[in-house]
Amino acid sequence: MFNKKRSESRKSARFSRLDELVLPNSKLKFCPDQLQNLNYIINKRLQQNISTGTEKSLLLARSVSERLIQRLMCGAGMLDPRFSSKYLISNSQHKSNHLSNKLDYIIRLDTLSLPTLYEADTNPKYSITESESDYPAGYARIKLHTSTFKIWGDFTNSQGYLRRDKVQARLVELLAIAASKEVPSTPLHVDESVLCGIPGKVVDSYSLYNILKVPPDKHVYYGPGGNIPRFPDPRDFRLAIVDEPSGIRLKIEFLSPALSNITIDVTILVAVGIDSWPSSTDFPSRISLGHSDCLLYHQATETGTYLVGFGVHSSAWQIRVPAAEQVILSHYGTNSTVRTVLDMMYLILDDIDRSRGTRKHQVSYKILSKYLLLTILLEDLECNSRNPITDMLSWAPLYLSTHLLRLLDKVVAKLLLEKQPNYFFRKSNLLVNPGHLSDDDYIIEANNLKLIMARLFDESLMSTRGNEDFNRIIQAQESEMILLYKWKDLVEGLLPPPGTRGRRFCFAGSKNQQEIAHTQYTVRQLEYIGMLLNKMLVVKQNILRVDHTVEDILNNQNYHHDHPLEDIIFILVTIMDQARDQYLSNQTNPAILKNRLKIKSNFNNHTSRLVDMMRKDKELISLVTFEDDLSLVKTILKWLYRGMDQSKRYLGPILRPYLNNIFASSHAISWHLESIKDRISNDELAALGSFAELVNSGKITPAQGLIDSVNKNWSWAKNMLTMVQKNTLRVIYISERGRVYRHILSLPSYQRKNVESGSKTLESPNDKKEIRRQKTLPNRSYFNSILNEKSEPEGEDIIPQHEHLKIASPLNYILNKKHRKGEHRGSGDIFKALAAMQKLSVS
Repeated sequence: MFNKKRSESRKSARFSRLDELVLPNSKLKFCPDQLQNLNYIINKRLQQNISTGTEKSLLLARSVSERLIQRLMCGAGMLDPRFSSKYLISNSQHKSNHLSNKLDYIIRLDTLSLPTLYEADTNPKYSITESESDYPAGYARIKLHTSTFKIWGDFTNSQGYLRRDKVQARLVELLAIAASKEVPSTPLHVDESVLCGIPGKVVDSYSLYNILKVPPDKHVYYGPGGNIPRFPDPRDFRLAIVDEPSGIRLKIEFLSPALSNITIDVTILVAVGIDSWPSSTDFPSRISLGHSDCLLYHQATETGTYLVGFGVHSSAWQIRVPAAEQVILSHYGTNSTVRTVLDMMYLILDDIDRSRGTRKHQVSYKILSKYLLLTILLEDLECNSRNPITDMLSWAPLYLSTHLLRLLDKVVAKLLLEKQPNYFFRKSNLLVNPGHLSDDDYIIEANNLKLIMARLFDESLMSTRGNEDFNRIIQAQESEMILLYKWKDLVEGLLPPPGTRGRRFCFAGSKNQQEIAHTQYTVRQLEYIGMLLNKMLVVKQNILRVDHTVEDILNNQNYHHDHPLEDIIFILVTIMDQARDQYLSNQTNPAILKNRLKIKSNFNNHTSRLVDMMRKDKELISLVTFEDDLSLVKTILKWLYRGMDQSKRYLGPILRPYLNNIFASSHAISWHLESIKDRISNDELAALGSFAELVNSGKITPAQGLIDSVNKNWSWAKNMLTMVQKNTLRVIYISERGRVYRHILSLPSYQRKNVESGSKTLESPNDKKEIRRQKTLPNRSYFNSILNEKSEPEGEDIIPQHEHLKIASPLNYILNKKHRKGEHRGSGDIFKALAAMQKLSVS
């Protein structure tokens, strides 16, 4: 059945060996050849799905629907300013690459949210309470005070708590009234300082968090195209607006014959934005500093929280962190194994949903959801991480089918147990029985998934002999594994030899020999660990406390580390707790398992003694502040190793493996330090801010500023120039409330003719045309992604103008580039790192 020569050659290559996969819950066993066949089947299925999902009519229908939602929201905000929202938040961070007929949005109630839109705005007055025993885990209540109660008192209960159901019902009423109004008919008549009528202000939650950190007079947006842009007219649609516990649902049908066969389903969630991290989650404190994605997880927690109107409790608001989810998912590119596994799981869920209506004799309730599948993937990425190199290799494209089947088998087990904790709020069960389900319903849903997996088993028995596409995928995977192992050998070859006690410390860096540095840590490693420790302190100060008021949140934002000793102790105790929990959870020794409580108690006692020593240390007491993060790292390492040496029996066995893991991880990740810094850098944002500030002050015109910025090689400026070359561009500046400046950028007519006729009178960053060559690499391969990195995406000509303006709008464009979007697990791009280290060779 299978090609024996191919199978034997594969087994002989250390970098391309697939192992047999046994799935205990599904009772299936896949041999290596089946897994390789499934890799091909999955890639082919996704490629076909992408091509069918990019139909011009569907893209146009989604774009028109989004503009209609903008019109309705602008109308609602004009009717009742309490419901005005300056931005429309796209809530599709965990959707698949395949376009569907579903759109999801979050409406941020700006008058209740933090930070405020403008510095002169009055801060809302309320307190937030989490983790109440009478309410589900992952929910919070908002109690309004003083002036805010006077404004929103109509929507509170007798105790002063804001009611989700009343707020949502009022917004439904406003949307219905707005749909019957003739205004606003054009975005030009919308006050963009408080409403959202232009494509440039349709943003994702991560972008919005960063935009709100930038003063408004430094913002630049793209407006709608055309000389006299108009909103879609509600009379051209059949609209149904429904108020449900899961949000506001809109069903949009088109009267236009060209789109009459398409129906768009829209979900709108009303929310209050909070510039803090919820206290009811143990994320990211549960993440070890040696985890491959530790820095990523801590960066995710700096993106705020939304209290969303979702659920059946009238005064309980669901806590959601969509920006954090987006940060984690956008760390991986669309063709990466992680995202491919997620996309395939979503397709399988769609297959299950379609099959429900075809069964006449068995009722199958929908229990599985996309968020549940995303949670299981995120949980696996966190819990099954060993070290950066191992994670990189284990998530190579060769193991795509292995991960997919393994995770699906895990889903089967979760369904049978009827329990899957929310990724961020572990006390919340995503599979909790809503009341109308029985145990049999969960078993039926598990069987639905087993049926799909059995079908995959049958499909994997296909013969691929002589299939050119299959052979190309095999060659691409083997070439990629060679590259990954080259990186592994290089990084491990640069590791120092194991250090002895005498070599571990050296007294250097100061005349009185008081500064202790770890000799085998490189500066790059110390710098990376410094980033981690700094993020720990940021998260600590950003946590939403019990009964937090708005004033508490604002005070935390203005907090500076005035007490370095307390910061040091906080970091050290957190590390010690992580080391203890990690040591005890990984143990298989019966003697240790039997004495868990005693070991934990002894460890805690000696940790307390170490903290007491620190509080009495004269050097730490006299410490006013740290010169930089490196000083903080050296201090923490000094006390960790001191504790390990002074308590060899109780602290040593627990701290040693933890510190060894930190050393190995920091060594592997430190080679991507430049890439990490580039993503953190705000130089592009600062340059755009300077451009907007000068235009708003009248010192320069937009055209002058654009030319100057292009000459300075800013990427957003080059992109803006490209937009101007294609068509006239409406640029929007909003310096303060009620002050909106609209400017049209265009080329002179004679220059536009030259550009269109191919003349090189006007030089531009994109005047070199891409040479199209026949593809010899699979579309979803790493090397193909490298080749296409700087080329224009295929199908750009069918993207509606609204969508193009939204994506290319300067703030969206800059912030989108801050995501890694890597093809492999890790912190940077291996190919670029090898090139930077001058370790690439052509053979």
